[in-house]
Amino acid sequence: MKTYIYIVRHAQSTGNVEKRLTGRQDYELTYDGKMQAEALANYLANVKFNVAYSSPSIRAIDTIKPIINRNNIKIYIKEQLSEMYFGIYDGWKWEDVNRENPKIHENHIKTNEIMDIPGQETTEHVAQRMYNEIEKIVQENRKKNILIASHGVAIEAFLRKVTGVPFTEEREKYSQKNTSINILTYEHKQFNIEVLNYKINE
Repeated sequence: MKTYIYIVRHAQSTGNVEKRLTGRQDYELTYDGKMQAEALANYLANVKFNVAYSSPSIRAIDTIKPIINRNNIKIYIKEQLSEMYFGIYDGWKWEDVNRENPKIHENHIKTNEIMDIPGQETTEHVAQRMYNEIEKIVQENRKKNILIASHGVAIEAFLRKVTGVPFTEEREKYSQKNTSINILTYEHKQFNIEVLNYKINE
């Protein structure tokens, strides 16, 4: 029996609607986000999860609560599954960031990365902490179905570290939408992507 890891991005939050850099700042799910969470639970209804993990963000926790309730398991909160920290602009609306420092958005368009914000976390650091934490989770839950709730940039950074595909390439393929599903297996100390970025709400 293989170890299966289901990694999902959180459902729509008020921060998404307001077009914010929703890093460590937290935002509740919208009404549509709650509906997305229910749709996610329905889509995964035939999967028996043994254990679940989430970042500390309420938007991530609330996204998988319907699944947790169906499987009668608890959520383990892990700081290392958090979204990228966007430094001094964490929680800002993009329109305000653009007014303050338009180069941030210009670089994002060119490179597909958010960088050069004072005090922010680097993409490389996000990818490595996600990789280390998920590998640790897998080692503690061999031959189980594992559910993980995290965030857009964090998940994408992890997946690109697994495949070696840089952020500048295959943008749409890796860009995580709300409640996107990624399914991986882990064998011989290696992650294998079985399903990449499946969008159930499109």
